This record gives sequence, structure tokens and C-alpha cells, in this order.
Amino acid sequence: MESKAELARATTMLSVGMALSGTVGLFSVMSGQPTFNVVLFRCLFGAFVLIGWVSLRGQWRSLFGIGYGALPLVLLSGLCLVLNWLALFEAFHRTSIGFATIIYHLQPFWIVLAGSLFLGEPLSRHRIGWICLAFGGLTLTILPRLGDIQSDQNWLIGVGLALAASLFYAVATLTTRAVKGVKPEILSTAHCLIGCLAFLPFLNMGALQGSGVGTWGWLIGLGVIHTGFVYVLLYSAYPKVPIAGIAAAAFLNPAAALLSDFVVFGRSITMMQGVGLGLILLAGLGVNLGWPFLFGKRSASQES
Repeated sequence: MESKAELARATTMLSVGMALSGTVGLFSVMSGQPTFNVVLFRCLFGAFVLIGWVSLRGQWRSLFGIGYGALPLVLLSGLCLVLNWLALFEAFHRTSIGFATIIYHLQPFWIVLAGSLFLGEPLSRHRIGWICLAFGGLTLTILPRLGDIQSDQNWLIGVGLALAASLFYAVATLTTRAVKGVKPEILSTAHCLIGCLAFLPFLNMGALQGSGVGTWGWLIGLGVIHTGFVYVLLYSAYPKVPIAGIAAAAFLNPAAALLSDFVVFGRSITMMQGVGLGLILLAGLGVNLGWPFLFGKRSASQES
């Protein structure tokens, strides 16, 4: 009974964390700040929360204990993570929160392809099938807007930025995996500190002049809620929830993004785009859970 209660608690924490992470676009857009400012303050306020958390857990000394051998990978993964935020937040402004989030969810497939090309990880025919299905879904999400591309170059740039964000996230994930001996919460804290240093020179003080409580509320929320509270929830839940549960909960992120886009801004997606989103998420489940594509058994590479 205790293990079931613990699993239920962890699943609830995971679900809340995933749903909250889907509202990051809303906080970014509603702040009304330039994207560089948004990312900087997300890193700054997030660092405060994460430093407080690791200190409460008695791990603050670990922040200064990252070995010199791991530093290059920590720096690279941190830069890629904050550049991923920069590209994604700018994509929210140029397209929409929901649409950018749909494209952003191609990230698992970049990871699989990069793992195959650079790390020698096997790429089975089943995974190839799921990847093709995902990009078929991407095609469906873009098709309804093809007629607008010539008249709306801004939208096309937004699509490119969302794709770039997913690529940066994939590189950040792969380099983070390669960092050994550093706990995830310590690594995330280091990433936020790297983001503060990287984006401080680009701070737009003029945009902050006259900012009211609302602006600062959205910016603080990005750091405290999405980079602090959400990370604590996810890191606490991941070790206790099966992979299938984690993969299923990932649906809550785009669902929350699409819902916030619709409720606050009145934006919705077409039926064809909805089908495309469904195919992307289904393919993501297939890759993460090692499902066979269409029919047949899983290959040995997927079972390992």
C-alpha cells in the first residue's frame, strides 16, 4: 500500500510539473519583455530557487565540486540549454505558443538521430518508422499555413526558431548525459548560472524602465515556478515513475500550451494541425517506449 501511495504521489508531482511547464510560453509572452531579458531573468530567479533547494538538501558544496574534466561538457550543455530557451521564447512571439510547442516536440527524434550518427547507438527500422511518422505530423501542422508563408515571413522565421530550439535541446540532452558524477539538480543550477553570465551583456535596461508589478510577476514566475518548482517536482518524481508513465505525462506539456494559447489569446489550431500534433506525440511515445512501428516485434536494438 505504501509503494502504491508513493507511486501515486510521484505521478501527481510529475503531472503537475509537466502541465506547469506547458505554461512557460504564456509567462514569456505576458511579461512583455525582449527575449534576452526574459531568458536572463528566468536563469537568475531560477538559480536563486535551485541554490536554495540544494542548500536545504545539504548539497551546496557540490556546486563548487564539479571536476575540471567535466567543465567543458557542463558549459556546452548549459549554453545549449539557454540558447534553446532563447530560440523557443522568440518563436512564441513570431508564431504562437501552441504552434511553436508542437514543433518543439520534435526534440526526441533529433536525440535519436544524433545518438545514431555520433554515438554509434543502433537505429532500428522501427525507430526510423516513428521518425518518419513524426515528420509526417510536422508536415500536417505546417500545410494549413503554407499559403501565408510568402506574406508572413515572420511566421516562417518562428518555425525555424522552434526547430532550432528543439535542436539545441537535443544537444543539451546528449551532452548532459555525458556528464558523469554530477547530480541533476547541481547541473541545472550550474546551467542557470551559466545563462546569467551569458545573457547579462545583452540586458535591455530600457525595456525594464517603467515595468510594473505585472511584468516582474511574470518574470519571477518563470524562474521560481518553471525553473525552480517544476524542476524540483520532476527531479523528485522521475526516479519513482516508470518510463511509460513519464512518456504519457509528456502529453500534458503541449496540452497546457495549446489550452493557454486558446484561453488567453483566442488562438486555436486546425483539425489537420491537431492530427499532426497527435502523430508527433504518438511517434514520441513509440520511440521512448520502444514500440514496434505498425506491426512486428521490437528489434534487439530497441529491446536493449
